[in-house]
Amino acid sequence: MPFNFSFRKPKTYLLMHKNIPVLSAEYDMDKAEFTKLLEVSNFEHVPYSAREDNTINLKKLNHWYRWRGIPDYRLGLDRLLNRLDIEDPRELLSKHYALSVSDHYWLKEESNTKTYEDISYFTHRFDQDGFGKAMFALGRAEPEESALKTPNNTLAGYQKKAWFHKNADLYLYKGGTFPCQLEPIHEKLASEIGKRLGMDVIPYTTTIYENQVVSVCKNMLDEHHDLITADEVLSFKKAGKDEFEYYSYVKILEEKGIANAQKALDDMLVLDFIMMNTDRHNQNLGVIINADTMQWEKVAPIFDTGTGLACLRADEEVEGWTEVYNYKLFNSNKIPDNVSAYLIKDLSRYDFKSLKDILQYYYDAMKETQVITGITERRIKSQVRLLASRIKTIYKFQKKAAQKG
Repeated sequence: MPFNFSFRKPKTYLLMHKNIPVLSAEYDMDKAEFTKLLEVSNFEHVPYSAREDNTINLKKLNHWYRWRGIPDYRLGLDRLLNRLDIEDPRELLSKHYALSVSDHYWLKEESNTKTYEDISYFTHRFDQDGFGKAMFALGRAEPEESALKTPNNTLAGYQKKAWFHKNADLYLYKGGTFPCQLEPIHEKLASEIGKRLGMDVIPYTTTIYENQVVSVCKNMLDEHHDLITADEVLSFKKAGKDEFEYYSYVKILEEKGIANAQKALDDMLVLDFIMMNTDRHNQNLGVIINADTMQWEKVAPIFDTGTGLACLRADEEVEGWTEVYNYKLFNSNKIPDNVSAYLIKDLSRYDFKSLKDILQYYYDAMKETQVITGITERRIKSQVRLLASRIKTIYKFQKKAAQKG
């Protein structure tokens, strides 16, 4: 009797942008990747970083798509996957239409008749506690299957994080690194510094969730806007092998008609300088665009400024900090203080005297959560001294720049 071979025909999926079909392709659900492009329906809405000349690069498309998901280096990933009964984080990306609340792209089978309004997490609620506890809980957590129907499946980044509903809005809870858990406090501190210096920053607060300190911020996007990252922006004009991407980035924004692009980047550089930010990569800065018209509107407010002020260093390192700080920015991992300050075009606009009581603000913020973090009084005082030295240093740079005229 001959063997009866049966082959599963690859299914065709549509990549949608709101209700606009962007392209059709064969898609591997297990690997969360497009395996074969079939047709491009609307090139104008193709993700920028997936474009190559007037075509779509399949490898770049998959790179863009996977960056929307939970990375394999997520803190607490093994525990999360175990609780969700998932073997690989890429599986999550294929769940519930690959929906996100950082953009309006989604995936559906060709025969599916649902519209974006039927499923969008901007307007539909989801099981926030199911995923939230699976992500953050230190003790036992057994979420329901509904925990997989969430925008948290497409939430990139290293730290523990999850979206939550508060009234009619979406808020991101983001944790810190044990034992001090300083990153959430630093997000709050950075937003306060930015506000006092007249910057466009995402407002952060802190709260306690599952006995951990988390930062809380409202989603910067709504039903009509996408965030395109610096990685996507730079796909328009790649810097040369030995060129610093910063200059390419500024030029692209200016060519796209983004108002005050240089000021926005100055603001980011000043805030990162004060905070000693070690995590300014091409995925946590960018531009907000209109998702309906694809019009570039403005530089995104400053966000993700928590990993700084030597928060990952040992107590004794913070206490005796004397080394020059090196920045990570675009395609450079080691930009020293003086070079970073040189990139700031106009330091004169910042009133650093507005930070006169920010040291007390920082001290109080660490004391408020001390019962949770167990941070020592000695470490708190060392952190405050480090912040004071950063403000003093950039103030000196400002005076030196003024003297040069």
